[in-house]
Amino acid sequence: MFQRPRLPFVSLVAMLFLALGSVQVQAENKPKAEDLIDQNVEANESVDLNNIRRGRLTEEQAMNQLKFMMVKGWARVEKELIDRGSFKAFGMVLSPQGEFRPLYIADQDQLPPDIQLAAIVKNLEAIAQTRSMWAVGVMYIQAKERSDGSIDKRIMVLGEHIAGWARHWSYPFKVEDGEVKLATPVETPVEPVYYVKK
Repeated sequence: MFQRPRLPFVSLVAMLFLALGSVQVQAENKPKAEDLIDQNVEANESVDLNNIRRGRLTEEQAMNQLKFMMVKGWARVEKELIDRGSFKAFGMVLSPQGEFRPLYIADQDQLPPDIQLAAIVKNLEAIAQTRSMWAVGVMYIQAKERSDGSIDKRIMVLGEHIAGWARHWSYPFKVEDGEVKLATPVETPVEPVYYVKK
């Protein structure tokens, strides 16, 4: 019988450094996402995002911005993961100025998880349609029962960039000795849903 190889778990901090890649933060904690934006565009200028073309950013630059957004999201969930073993699903947005903002919905705790996720996705779609943000994404936990009765828990991250690229990451995880440990993620390129040309 085929057995899936066990993935080595690493600490959340180590995984954050791996995910961050070449994205850096200045000493005063101001993100440098604007360094990844076309050098002809000043970060503080009013930017007409409707005229952004895929070729103005490389795929690597767009992925760095998505990873930056994801790392900011990780920072929000680590304590909740350690305390509860889970966290509330939330949306993420990244502005042209490199500012990260989480998105939660009202009365989220009273709603079933699938309804929470659907509401967050609907809000992200509305935000993306304004074309006022460089990137949008969602982070949530998916749990599935294995055939042996154990539970496979994964942190799911879906990010989409206005330049026309999207990625899905699936992180197996566990909480052990007061620390979140992540296995190597499965990263999948996906087609953009929000930032598509109509």
